[in-house]
Amino acid sequence: MCNLNHASLCTNMKRLGLQRISRFLMYSALYVQCLLAVEMTVDPPSNIQIEDLGTLGILEITWQPPASMSNMSECSAWYELTHQVVNEERWKSVRIKRQTYKEAFDLGKDIVIKIRTYLEGPCTEEREVWSEWVEINYPTHLQGTPETKVKDFKCINDKFETLICEWSAGELGSNSNYELQYWQEGMSEKRVCAHYMTENEINTGCHFGSEEFELFSDLFICVTEMPGMDPIRPSYFIFQLQNIGKPGVAENLTLTMDISGDFDLNWNEPKGKIPAHCLEYEIQSKNQMNMWETVAKQSESRYIFKRSETSNTCIRVRGKTNIYCADDGYWSEWSPELCWEEPSYNLGLKWLYCAVAVVIILTGLCVAASMYTVRMKRQWSKKLQYKAKELVYDIDPGHNSRC
Repeated sequence: MCNLNHASLCTNMKRLGLQRISRFLMYSALYVQCLLAVEMTVDPPSNIQIEDLGTLGILEITWQPPASMSNMSECSAWYELTHQVVNEERWKSVRIKRQTYKEAFDLGKDIVIKIRTYLEGPCTEEREVWSEWVEINYPTHLQGTPETKVKDFKCINDKFETLICEWSAGELGSNSNYELQYWQEGMSEKRVCAHYMTENEINTGCHFGSEEFELFSDLFICVTEMPGMDPIRPSYFIFQLQNIGKPGVAENLTLTMDISGDFDLNWNEPKGKIPAHCLEYEIQSKNQMNMWETVAKQSESRYIFKRSETSNTCIRVRGKTNIYCADDGYWSEWSPELCWEEPSYNLGLKWLYCAVAVVIILTGLCVAASMYTVRMKRQWSKKLQYKAKELVYDIDPGHNSRC
């Protein structure tokens, strides 16, 4: 019995020893892999350059691969850049293999760009390895005091036909005025506004002429000082024209009532170059408090609603570019107010109808009187004939009355 227990104990100890050895070997392999991972590193890009292309917002970023990659030709490398999206709070990240990158930035703010290297291939045992981030600050060196900047700047693409930009003036000296510069892809160089709107001899807007701007393409605008005048803090803006469109007013509103008492509202699409499929409409009606409230939002230029949906049937309509054609836009002006009126007849027509009725009645009476007179004449004629026969018979009894 003791020998059997001793053999079992020996067997268990051997198994325990094998488990420990296998665990040691596994942990050793993992440790070696970790050491290799720690040892395998890649450097960030080198010789990073940022160039202003003179297009009021587009910067070109170029760089060179890290020098440590010269002996790693069997591995593929790419680069990741991250920066803040213009006019937004979020950051944008992009991975590319080339060593150049162009992007639109707000040149009125300090620009921060981060870049790092990614490496993968046989030299990294097919594992992805990346470098530390390199941060580049691109100072804008703005002139002029912040108080001189324009305020409340906005641009409207009216009916997709005319571009109008307006702003409020900042605190300017006697030798200061604003100049609006603009550029869009396809232009050989930036241009200057030719038709300013002014207030107290200060430029407060630009009415663009017959320029053909492209939709779905960035339009870069800078408002700064006139050449030779005191410096003004420049303001930079980037728009896409489809996102600042404003339709015309809906036209020819008509309101009719069908047999069931429902209202049928129709209108014509607003004039302009905005396609019909790019428009949505808001319909409002007055409530019991004589205040406007939204009845519906839809894409069709017709709306049918129950008369019970509104106590005071006064309607108005406005339009806007929809989400299928633009990310944003302006509502059009409201159409003229259209109110339902019960059908009423003209007073002259009423007198005409009355006169016709009187004539018809008098005519009927005359016809009836004529017929009555003819009838009475016939009756008197028969009576006279009968009396004449009786008189002849009394004079000559032998006379045959049938002759």
